[in-house]
Amino acid sequence: ALGASLLFPLVLVPNLGLVRTGIFFGLFNLLVAVVGIAMFRDQLRRVGRLTVAAGIGVAVLITAFAFAGKTTTLLEDLLYADDVIYAETTPYQRLVLTRWHNDLRLFINGNLQFSSVDEFRYHEALVHPAMGLVQAPKRILILGGGDGMAAREVLEHPGVTHIDLVDLDPAVTTLFRKKDALAALNHGSLRDPRVTVINRDARTFLESSRQRYDVVIVDLPDPNGLSVGKLYTRSFYRLIAQHLSPTGVMVTQATSPFYTTAAFWCIYNTVAAADIGGGAHLLALPYRASVPSFGNWGFVLASLRPLSPRMIRLEVATRYLSADLLPTLFVFPKDIAWRKTPINRLDNQILVKLYRGGYRQYNE
Repeated sequence: ALGASLLFPLVLVPNLGLVRTGIFFGLFNLLVAVVGIAMFRDQLRRVGRLTVAAGIGVAVLITAFAFAGKTTTLLEDLLYADDVIYAETTPYQRLVLTRWHNDLRLFINGNLQFSSVDEFRYHEALVHPAMGLVQAPKRILILGGGDGMAAREVLEHPGVTHIDLVDLDPAVTTLFRKKDALAALNHGSLRDPRVTVINRDARTFLESSRQRYDVVIVDLPDPNGLSVGKLYTRSFYRLIAQHLSPTGVMVTQATSPFYTTAAFWCIYNTVAAADIGGGAHLLALPYRASVPSFGNWGFVLASLRPLSPRMIRLEVATRYLSADLLPTLFVFPKDIAWRKTPINRLDNQILVKLYRGGYRQYNE
């Protein structure tokens, strides 16, 4: 049982996929039945029928295993509203790209990551407020963002000399670097010599690196599981603080303040509770933006120094942000205003529970 529980998520699913792994375990159980029939044939009635039934079952499952790829494709065609143009199971996740006319969408494990129709709203809101709070930012760290969209926005700032982009899955960064249609979306950012792609776990990278950055951009998936939730903990934000220059700024995407209000404020409260020694804490500033594909989406800025929306300089060309719009992003209506929440720690992972509960109330 221990072996099976370790093999399932670590070896079989990453290499065989979920459908083939399920068939494999069914086939294994049938083979156990065949061995059982052979061992106890003298004590069983209708041994012939049992043997034939087991043989038919084995044949059916072997056939199903062989055609599992087509089965997965068929199921995905039924699951996604638009045409599936690319699908891949990596050791870390399931990647699916769909297209409808000029709308290209990326799904990871069934969750929408971006729509090419409005992704610029999300990425401009993620990147430019943080960049606009730093005088002449040069060295930038992006955690996640393997699609290269955040890097695209960072490279709009002419003073940037180097970007370290840390994304766990090499399949994602390779896909958005090599496929011309996808590289066109990120303006070839992953091909830019100023961008160094590092395929490692974000926390492991921070623990091993001593580099400091002017801006740290956290563009990770939503905290819908414990493996991702650990990257939204107080200890994680402490690590980020150690890599900020004295005037540096970090920003993290922080889920939807409307659908997952408690989860959003949990991220904000956790960032604000990240102590950096000497009784000091990161100073956090929440804001939000409208992204039609996702709805109202939240972000949290933080620094070792006080931040204010009035300090943000918007000095690059944009499609969504404007000087007049920027101050309004930091205003929250009464129904989604700040609320007290527990701090997300490695030993409680309360954020995952709040996130799941937020969406559950709208899906039921």
